Amino acid sequence: MPSNPLNATGWDALAETKFYMGQLDEAAADGRKALEMNPDVWPGAILLSKIYLMQGRPQDALAEIELVRFDATRVWLSSIAYHALGREKESDAALSESIEKYHANDAYEIAEVYAFRHQSDNAFEWLDRAYAKRDSGLISTKVNPLFNSLHNDPRYTALLKKLNLPA
Repeated sequence: MPSNPLNATGWDALAETKFYMGQLDEAAADGRKALEMNPDVWPGAILLSKIYLMQGRPQDALAEIELVRFDATRVWLSSIAYHALGREKESDAALSESIEKYHANDAYEIAEVYAFRHQSDNAFEWLDRAYAKRDSGLISTKVNPLFNSLHNDPRYTALLKKLNLPA
């Protein structure tokens, strides 16, 4: 429980921690509690949609994604959810839009899409772009479950070393 149980931000931070620890059911419960307390809590619906995706609940993720206010974020999350639902045309269209419109700031997120889709070469290409831009998302690379498909690739270990994270 967060130090202040009436603080939505604390519940959301707890949900994010549990997400990265792989405690997805608890993370979802804490994320929902945070959103009930404050629908605008950060990252709120973004985090809950990623939790649902990792739980294999892409339809629930889509419902949360619709609540995301940032176009760029909504597009890359949609590309993952559509892929998980087997709706490849929609997934490809969303990914193309993400690359076309948001590539300058969202290299890390685009890498997440490719990793989720098990397209390792593309994922590492976009992770290299994120590294070149010093993307702040890289700090979570080691614990980000969207990168699980990359763990057995030697490029992943090399990336962790480059990021000065334990392999």
